[in-house]
Amino acid sequence: MYSRKWLNALGIVCKLNLLIQLAIFLLHKGKYWEGTFRYMGTYTDPNQLGFAIISTLSILFLLKDKWKYLFVLVAGLLIVQTSSSGMLIALLILVSLDGMIMLKRSMDNGGITYTVLFLIILGIGGVIALILLDVIHIDWDHFRVSDKLNSNKSVLQSFINDRALNVAQEHPEYFLFGYGEGFQFPRYGHSEEMHSTWISLCYYYGVLPFCVLLAWIYSNIRHIKLEVVPIYCAIFLEAFTLVNHRQASFWMIILLANVCCQSDSVNEYNDELEIEEKKSA
Repeated sequence: MYSRKWLNALGIVCKLNLLIQLAIFLLHKGKYWEGTFRYMGTYTDPNQLGFAIISTLSILFLLKDKWKYLFVLVAGLLIVQTSSSGMLIALLILVSLDGMIMLKRSMDNGGITYTVLFLIILGIGGVIALILLDVIHIDWDHFRVSDKLNSNKSVLQSFINDRALNVAQEHPEYFLFGYGEGFQFPRYGHSEEMHSTWISLCYYYGVLPFCVLLAWIYSNIRHIKLEVVPIYCAIFLEAFTLVNHRQASFWMIILLANVCCQSDSVNEYNDELEIEEKKSA
């Protein structure tokens, strides 16, 4: 992954991933979750598709692809079809934080004034309002956000119920030595498997292995630069509602922090490779 050619190839693959899913959707060849309105494309459930889309887009942001905002539109269209509130929030975090960083740099360089900034924000807000109210007619109830917030139970209890974390609530002792991963929940009268979250990872394996995992993640991302902070904020904050560690892209984003966030060392490494290739030639 320290090879510039490999990183370029990875960017091409990520773009193809998004375009293929878009084509499948436009051709009406994708599937829906058990006859509902929730689109899941070629995946086994809508959340898996949503995470695949947001993680693929995040890799394009890590690679600083010049067409990344064109693919934000593709990702946004597909995520709306999944009706996944967590993935939609992750997309908004990614785009808004990245946009704020770009605007700050432009203002620091004298390329944009606060008046222009205000007009841009006002214009974007107006366009979004028109789209949401008059054109797309998105039924936000499909995202189940209103059900979660308007529940008679507390927000925490609603989250526990929604993520099927009830067994962890009733038997917290397993946080110490681990419950084990797999469909073992019927032994306590629960028929639904836990959703993958940071909490469930800790519950599956216990506190000590979970801390080892966190230490490994920290060792990879501790040197990240400001320009890629939005990517890790989006992925890791969204992981409180769903961390799809079954998909390779989740781990790739963590490992790529070693390369894409340290551009100076990568450039030096690539320069050394080019020198060696010239010598061998």
